[in-house]
Amino acid sequence: MSLLYFFIIIAFLIFIHELGHLLAAKWANVKVENFSIGFGPKIFKFNIGETEYSLSLLPLGGYVKMQGESPDSTSTDKIIDPNRSYQNIPNYKKQIILFSGPLMNLILPFVLFPLIYINGVEMPKYLTDKVIIEEKLVLDNQIDLIKNDEIVSINDIKIKSWQDFYLIDDNKLNQKVSIEILRGNEIKKLQLNLYQSDLKNLIKPNFKPVIGDIMPNSLAEKNGIMIDDEILKINNSNISSWTNLVNYLKNSKEMVMVFLINRNNTLISKEIIFKSSNNKVLGISPRVETIKESLGFLDSVKKSYLKSIETIKLIFFGIMELLEQLFSTDSSAASIKDSLAGPIAIAKYSGAAAEKGINAMLQFTIIISINLGIINLLPIPLLDGGHIFLNSIEMLTRRKINAKVLNFINKIGFAILISLMIFAIYNDIMNL
Repeated sequence: MSLLYFFIIIAFLIFIHELGHLLAAKWANVKVENFSIGFGPKIFKFNIGETEYSLSLLPLGGYVKMQGESPDSTSTDKIIDPNRSYQNIPNYKKQIILFSGPLMNLILPFVLFPLIYINGVEMPKYLTDKVIIEEKLVLDNQIDLIKNDEIVSINDIKIKSWQDFYLIDDNKLNQKVSIEILRGNEIKKLQLNLYQSDLKNLIKPNFKPVIGDIMPNSLAEKNGIMIDDEILKINNSNISSWTNLVNYLKNSKEMVMVFLINRNNTLISKEIIFKSSNNKVLGISPRVETIKESLGFLDSVKKSYLKSIETIKLIFFGIMELLEQLFSTDSSAASIKDSLAGPIAIAKYSGAAAEKGINAMLQFTIIISINLGIINLLPIPLLDGGHIFLNSIEMLTRRKINAKVLNFINKIGFAILISLMIFAIYNDIMNL
């Protein structure tokens, strides 16, 4: 099934990409002879006007064949109007046609993210809860926050939930911190010398000491601790919350600890030996209840715009970092291999995303689409970015690049792309 989802996602993204080229070519009044998704034997084809549309067996690529696209190419039809040949249109129109494919891939997140938010996004339930102190805290070495204190404002910023607490702009908290708390029925004001970063490290939401995730090869995994285990005691000390658990591990100097665990209503004892008394890391995180939050259309569009920009920036800088590693003498092959995913890995991730539901599929499609858009803009021969670069040279020099030179450059680009593909597939196989 992973392979099927992979082909569906890739075929869809190639269709979006090539559709950009097609629409731009039609706008530029260039005759488009073929619009094809995939390679190999054609599954079906049909004609609309002067253009043949086809779907081939292997949807791992696609193309828009324009009349006169290559100086040495032969057209399937006789050129009736030289003005409709790709070679004869102004260079700025060529640039628009070339750029339109990657642009469509970069526009797609702005279309798909609203669907995710309208459908509903899983978010931690506690973010909607009031900020209530679960265990006594000593702040600024003198001011106490006690159990059941509710934080209602910080530096005159109203705090109605944990989400409000985490969204406070650090720039507004660059001086002494003033906290208003509700203790019983009375509002108390506290003045602290702590800053926002310190406050967030000290004040934590209350989670039950139930394990939600375990890091691979961690001490917890090696000692047979499992997800959904509830830690009741450590060395006969009661553990009532996740904060209590963290504090116990942090403050205790013992290196050998006996954990009493509730696993499916059965009590289990586990003796765990830590390597250090000062750095006791189990490699576990708490189970966090989630709720589904659905947004209206306008809110979804607004949030999707910001999320799309953020995701495009994140992936762009990630690709730039990978390219820097490729050409840097300081980078190790291991770090590059960890950052590179080929078709086998993408197929695997496609299946995993499909199992998690439609939102995960949409998010995965968005990520691949952005990668496809950015990578295609790189100035590598045979990619859109390579054609844009060469076309820019022609615009600046006002001279056509020699056909033999273009052919040689394209061969170099083909060799680069094939080498990268072989390396990515090899890397995928080694990581299976």
